[in-house]
Amino acid sequence: MLKSYRIMSSLVQIDGSLGEGGGQVLRIALSLSTLYGIPIEIKNIRAGRPKPGLAAQHLKGLELVKEMCNAQVQGGYIGSTHLEFRPGPLNKNKRTFVADTQTAGCICLLAQVALPCALFFPYNDAVTLILMGGTNVPMGPQIEYLTEVFKPMLNKFGADFDFELMKRGYYPKGGGRLHLHIKPVSNLNAVTLINQGLPIEITMWSYVAGSVHINEAQRMAYDAQAILNNKLIESHIQVPPFTTEAYKEDKTMTVGNGSGINIVCKTNTGCVLGGSGLGSGRREGPSPGKTAADEILKSLLARACVDEHTQDQMIILMALAKGVSRINIGDMKLTCHTETAMQVAEIMLGKHGLRFNLSKSTESEYPSYILECQGCGLINDNLIKQ
Repeated sequence: MLKSYRIMSSLVQIDGSLGEGGGQVLRIALSLSTLYGIPIEIKNIRAGRPKPGLAAQHLKGLELVKEMCNAQVQGGYIGSTHLEFRPGPLNKNKRTFVADTQTAGCICLLAQVALPCALFFPYNDAVTLILMGGTNVPMGPQIEYLTEVFKPMLNKFGADFDFELMKRGYYPKGGGRLHLHIKPVSNLNAVTLINQGLPIEITMWSYVAGSVHINEAQRMAYDAQAILNNKLIESHIQVPPFTTEAYKEDKTMTVGNGSGINIVCKTNTGCVLGGSGLGSGRREGPSPGKTAADEILKSLLARACVDEHTQDQMIILMALAKGVSRINIGDMKLTCHTETAMQVAEIMLGKHGLRFNLSKSTESEYPSYILECQGCGLINDNLIKQ
């Protein structure tokens, strides 16, 4: 079991081209570096992307955790492919941290790097993160994923946050603003999610903003519900009640034009599965409603306890938790993002006993796989002493 802060003098070297070769390597490495006081050197940052190196969103995430732990940084600039990050102790004198991408950079990806760090701050008061950028944009989770899917999953580990969505921001203008209030914890608890159970409720939020007509929100919701109904009946799965909201965003709450749909499915064993789609303004290709419905169906039909987008976000929580976590991913494969997160976590914490294992389930009547993790059990000593 590791303490909340342990300084190391030698740099742990990480290849940024590892796995999917994107921002995932950077985010999980920075979070674990901040929490454990492990200095890191990352080379080949985002080598797998058309424009390698730090983009605005990644730089702001870096600057955010730098401030949270008074880190020394070399290579912190747009386009940098080589970074050294030497963390100090968590900043016990500050309660509020601000990050503004000044673009449509995804706010939820800023939360991914900073929220785990905020959970282990050395005081009992809530940590406030003020995050500005894109709330519902391509290449990242929509804000409803964070608040309606990730939040209840985080609750299972014994942690929580409150949020205030001040303004939505769409591509390409951005301009969204989210306030997160995170209560530090003494530790995270291991979770066991083995049985998907039966769907008991499906909730859909279909929205348009700016110059996009309300008819588009109604069309996305209709497409999604029709596809879900038909496929669930065809698969002999009882269709649960639907709650649907199709609406136009208030002009005072948005920046720019946008449209999209988010779907959340809850089961009778406490699983929460998400699906989403974004409007592009073009008519070719599948509708956002179909995209969101297909994502929900993929998880449901695979008998998974987490969806593909949640899967990789569980890795850092499982690594930090006290005890052995076990999550059924159904008959889906591990995503590249999940495998990448596991590799980075094991590089940084493997010597302290962190291990992941994927095995075929013997507890389910359906073909499925269990992702298991012996967590390091991070303890927030400073919180306990208060």
